[in-house]
Amino acid sequence: MRIGIDVAMTADSKTGLPSYTRSLVEAFARIDQRNEYELYRITWHSFPPNYEQAVLPKASNFRAVCGRIPRPKLERRWHTEDRRRLLGPPPDVYFSPFHNAPDRWFPRLVCVFHDVSFRVHPEFSTEANRVYCEQQFDRAMRLAHRILTVSHFSKAEIVKHMGTPADRIDVVHEAADPMFRRVDGARLPARFEPHLGGAPFVLYVGSVEPRKNLATLVDAYAAMQKKARHPARLAIAGGSGWKNSAVHEAVDRHGLRDKVQFLGFVSDQELLELYNTCALFCYPTLYEGFGLPVVEAMSCGAPVVTSRVASLPEVGGEAVRYVDDPRDTGALARVLQEVLEDTKLQAKLRALGLAQAATFSWDRAARETLAIIERVAADTSLDPTRIVMGADERGVDAGFYDVERPPDGAFRWMQRRGVVRLRIEPAHTRLRVSAASPMPEDTVTLIVRVAGAVIGTARLGHGLRDFVFDLPAALPRGAVLPIALEVNHALPPAMKGGDTRDLGARIGAITLEGSP
Repeated sequence: MRIGIDVAMTADSKTGLPSYTRSLVEAFARIDQRNEYELYRITWHSFPPNYEQAVLPKASNFRAVCGRIPRPKLERRWHTEDRRRLLGPPPDVYFSPFHNAPDRWFPRLVCVFHDVSFRVHPEFSTEANRVYCEQQFDRAMRLAHRILTVSHFSKAEIVKHMGTPADRIDVVHEAADPMFRRVDGARLPARFEPHLGGAPFVLYVGSVEPRKNLATLVDAYAAMQKKARHPARLAIAGGSGWKNSAVHEAVDRHGLRDKVQFLGFVSDQELLELYNTCALFCYPTLYEGFGLPVVEAMSCGAPVVTSRVASLPEVGGEAVRYVDDPRDTGALARVLQEVLEDTKLQAKLRALGLAQAATFSWDRAARETLAIIERVAADTSLDPTRIVMGADERGVDAGFYDVERPPDGAFRWMQRRGVVRLRIEPAHTRLRVSAASPMPEDTVTLIVRVAGAVIGTARLGHGLRDFVFDLPAALPRGAVLPIALEVNHALPPAMKGGDTRDLGARIGAITLEGSP
């Protein structure tokens, strides 16, 4: 089986979704020598400037799509050629791990969504990111054969807030990278010694953005300092996200610039050392699909304090200290002080955390994900026999523009030729096509071909109408076949106005039917 994986974003970052993808791909290489893996370091929509740095295991069954084309030639062809031809024929299954769904037909498409915070908490995101995520989830619902997520909490959220049927969603937990482990005698990274050396410190790891609730952490830390005069400092490791001014304002309001250290981006080795040398790890987040830093910290033996919200109880189990209301500054301050001042409690949390972290494994995640991919590939019931534009478009292949949703129902504009792929079963005897012309009168002819053979023609009108075509008995049955729709005209430029598209026909639905 040929498995295609979008790895483009792993070239730019080792955090978040890129970290998930990199870890999963490397685990695939460890546990599977049978299937062929095609890694898309560039995709139909993305050409990362440093695409050569995307993950690519050395195993013989892994290859980079277009990997042998010199960069100047590849970049030129990507900008000037049909990218479908450049990137080659579709794999048996395409795995999309970055909260998106490619607008291209695949025999099987599996999309990963870690959470739906863009819908549940739009205030935590920029408007551009929220709109993008909404568009991509809508596309995944129309085109993906399965949705994969990383916690049972996220699955319930997708069902509740996105209306996705539960039986279309699979859950596979993430894990900490194997590099995160307990290191005896670990030392603080040298470049942080001037700011953190000589005193215990509370560590936070992650992007600096509203969802992580860092302003509350700073307020709680200030309250603890005021009450207990504890020497611990607060270290915030991670890149700057968005809408994070409240965090810096809280630091200034409490006069804590000498106590709160923003470490910025840290290397993997530095992060390992920080986890191993912190007095405790605090993750006061408001919403998480999984909460990977909690598992990383537990894997390094750090005592963990986190919020009893979202997926965190699923991830932390009984091995961490929780704050029931993550916005309760007083409660968080009390828990921080309790853990910092109780060495026996620290030792207990370290031991429990190591045991809990050991229940998560990237090799297990890879095996479970591969089992889902193989099941999807073998399930012929997933082959579409009907396409409803705007609802279920898994068979749409080429020659169509984005879906449009006027009040009278969704449709897609087709170019002069559009292709879909449907599974024709022995019981199918007819093909029904809902179509219309952009021309005001019945002057456009629709020509329908199945597997290259013309099965009929129809005269299109200005409004959507159903046209039924008989399927020849000689057509192969029990197979996915290409169905081409063509029109015999080009829309005059004067009728298109400023629209530069080649509007051949408007398509609403395509359905295979049995005898009446």
